[in-house]
Amino acid sequence: MELETSANVSTFVAFDGGVQQLNGEDTALILPFVLGAICALGIGGNVLLLAVLTHNVKATGASDTAALLTNLSAADLLLLALCAPARALTYRARAWTLGPVACRMTEWLQHGCLAGKAFTLALLGRARHDLHTRVASDAHLKVKRTALTVCAVWTTALAFPVADIVFSNLHVKGNVSLCVSELAPHSSGFVRAYGKVLPLAAYAAPVLFAAVCHIRNIFKSIPRAREASAARRGEIALSLLSVTAANALALLPEWGAWAWSRHSAREGCGPPAALLVFAQVCMYLSSALTPAILLSTLVPLRESLTRACVRVASRRAAVNNAKMHSEGGTSEVLADSLGRPLPDLEHFWSGRQNPTVPDNTDPFPWERMDQGNTDL
Repeated sequence: MELETSANVSTFVAFDGGVQQLNGEDTALILPFVLGAICALGIGGNVLLLAVLTHNVKATGASDTAALLTNLSAADLLLLALCAPARALTYRARAWTLGPVACRMTEWLQHGCLAGKAFTLALLGRARHDLHTRVASDAHLKVKRTALTVCAVWTTALAFPVADIVFSNLHVKGNVSLCVSELAPHSSGFVRAYGKVLPLAAYAAPVLFAAVCHIRNIFKSIPRAREASAARRGEIALSLLSVTAANALALLPEWGAWAWSRHSAREGCGPPAALLVFAQVCMYLSSALTPAILLSTLVPLRESLTRACVRVASRRAAVNNAKMHSEGGTSEVLADSLGRPLPDLEHFWSGRQNPTVPDNTDPFPWERMDQGNTDL
């Protein structure tokens, strides 16, 4: 496909902001619905993850891991709140309807968020790998260092795909507007190199580095599995490895299709539309599944979520009891067999739910001394 420009003939590379001009009424209904459902679930899950992280930080103190998990969730929220709705709207209209500025920015923002996720996963692996070498005073968050790290992550992530702004363009054919990436004749060499460098630097290298760090942490914790702290670090490493692997597998079709389209632009044998749609669904699905994996496998976050749920349930029960007493006028007085009133033990038992009973039969009690600190 060739696109006429003012100076020369440019070669069509790929659609930006979603595959446009798809045939069939079903695709115009099913794809927006699927993306909308993924967005709703993903945004809700990431908001819940941020709330649990905040609760955990208040209970145990801030740490590098908590800060990086917050940054990871923020990247997922940007993808689900800004990028995915634009694709859903494009599939519904079968054309680009958001104007030329959004056309220039859509691929750049999406690849910037994906790069930010990959860099955050790599820093998570490095932070957990170096945790055992730190002294206790360095294990918790240093605000200045963490702020500089997050700023460096996003600056680098948004700088890597800046060429997407240059190659994206809006073409109007009658009443139909198409947002596409186009290849000028003099830029074919750069596009081929760019198609190799960006997936390697923004996807393959950071994800591989993160996976190696987590695997090393797991193997380091095996010889000291009887120690509570080592076992806990191994569990956290396994959870973060699961998140890294899930994102690596889910983002592989997206980066593979993107590199394919850049390397086959001149030959005219780009990836099929079905692969492009499947890749985008997998990409947004990874952002929706990440909070579910973390909240279900990461022990500190799971415990914080459980405590928060118990607290909410207790408050609701207290409110319901108060309403029942107010509607009844006076509370029922319990009496024994001789008619003597029994004391009200409701306030005595409040705050004593799920008490921890010490195990005095453990022959190695010193191994459980640090089990109470389930921080990140």
